[in-house]
Amino acid sequence: MAPSSGATVEYATSRPRVLGWLRSAALLDGDWGTSIAYVLGIGFTLASYSSYFHLFLMLGLTTLVALNYIIVCRLYPHGGGVYSSVYHRSRTLAVIGALLLGADYVITIALSVLDAFHYLGVSDPLGWTIGIILCLGFLNWYGPKHSGSFAVAISSATLLTLLIIILFSAPAAFSTPLLEKPKGGFFENWGIFVGIILSISGIEAISNMTGLMKQPDRDSKRAILAVLTKVILATVFLGLAMHAVPGLTGHTEDMVRFLGEYYVGPWFGWVVAIALGALLISAANTAVNGLISVQFLMSVDRELPAGLRRLNKHGVPILPLLIATLTPITVLLFINDILTLAQLYAIGVVGAVLINIGSTATDYSLGLSKPMRLMMLVSAVVLFFVETSIAVEKPKAALFVGIVLAVGLGARTMARRGREGPVSAVEQPLAVPRRRRRARPISATKFLVAVGDRWEKLVQFAIDEAKARKAFLVILRVKEIAVGALPEKLEIQINGQETKIEEMCRQADIDYQIISIPSNEVGYTIAEHAAMFGVERVMMGASRRGLLENALKGNVIRAVNNLLPEEIQLVIFGS
Repeated sequence: MAPSSGATVEYATSRPRVLGWLRSAALLDGDWGTSIAYVLGIGFTLASYSSYFHLFLMLGLTTLVALNYIIVCRLYPHGGGVYSSVYHRSRTLAVIGALLLGADYVITIALSVLDAFHYLGVSDPLGWTIGIILCLGFLNWYGPKHSGSFAVAISSATLLTLLIIILFSAPAAFSTPLLEKPKGGFFENWGIFVGIILSISGIEAISNMTGLMKQPDRDSKRAILAVLTKVILATVFLGLAMHAVPGLTGHTEDMVRFLGEYYVGPWFGWVVAIALGALLISAANTAVNGLISVQFLMSVDRELPAGLRRLNKHGVPILPLLIATLTPITVLLFINDILTLAQLYAIGVVGAVLINIGSTATDYSLGLSKPMRLMMLVSAVVLFFVETSIAVEKPKAALFVGIVLAVGLGARTMARRGREGPVSAVEQPLAVPRRRRRARPISATKFLVAVGDRWEKLVQFAIDEAKARKAFLVILRVKEIAVGALPEKLEIQINGQETKIEEMCRQADIDYQIISIPSNEVGYTIAEHAAMFGVERVMMGASRRGLLENALKGNVIRAVNNLLPEEIQLVIFGS
């Protein structure tokens, strides 16, 4: 018997691998590559004409961390983010790492959008920033949009813009750069180095993508090396160009735009502003998606309260979306200068990267070679001293991350107490229902019907078609969960739909099988199951989405039509 309405059932999820290395690199560039927009200006503000030395050291550490993450992505092809990779060793450490990553996402949203409007030169960057963050929250109400083609276009436009500045500045950059020796002692220069450590931010994004990549080992390595090359070359050449400008002051927030205006012409400043502004806002959108996903995954594992799993009709977790939208705005109301936000930015990401690399390096079950393990241990030690320095010397950063950890761990304590208490009949997970099939031999003809919210007339039509042609009917119930990455299994409250479908099939006396599966790529999941079962026909209900929803979420029918093999017929049912 199928479970009753209101119970929760654990289902295996659909985890499609749809990202190639180029799209992965473009999405990574939208997070990691944005460091170019502010690290040059921050470095020059802190160290003036001796900042090139600190930038060079920063790039050395960035390269070291990138090499570590090539290893992490290879070891964890189903998702190597700090939460996923550490969870099997220590749940508490994994939660702390995830909370630190969440702190990084919050500041990424605030800092990226704010810097975008500094580049665009608006009169009220804070007001515009708050408005755009609210718009991102509204757009993500319909689900995350990681358009590969859009990300590639933004990344390509930014790369072309930077290349033009490099070409125009090359004569001065190679002949007249003013490279002063670092002033002060070790601790003063260490403080400057720690202040510009932002170039490693975003590297966690690639490890969270491995579960979506077609070939995680190959694709992650290519994506990391591609973006690393861009970050190094752009920082090196634009850093030389910056040091070749005599009497340079200011431009902490928009150094790359200034370089474009200085070397190419005043008109080119707007080209730089639009290209980098788009990249920065795209980075903020990626961070919104990441912050939603990490809250949802921890709630699924019952490390955070169950309320964070509640979805809207588009499959988006409601409370995580509100938190991802309102928390950055709250931070901006108290802190809205680039230098201070950069300090808050660094403490979160360095902590998350430290936990990920340190845990991987000390996990002797992974079979790492001695040179790889040594490299990761050295990296972890350096990052430990960086994190300690930020916490000691930047009290606002320490206070911010302390608040995040206190709130997150407090919420975890509440969730764990609820888990240890008595479980109600409604919350008790039930065994996965058996897929129904009659005992007689299965017909060679197979149909598949994809069932959504409006299903009764569609299912009746599919049953009539299957009965008329004596076909075996696969009834695919896809529950859309609009987060970036799904766990292997997920509990979902059912509404009695499966029981009603079984009754309809039994009354019609047809051969059938019901498959229920959560997915974040509905079109891909339908096409995948159609090919897997070798069906002759796929039946779907006509889309009733509005123009805005279709624009933001895409058209599932179009996606299925593009993915289905030519020999499978697609039938659209609708009035």
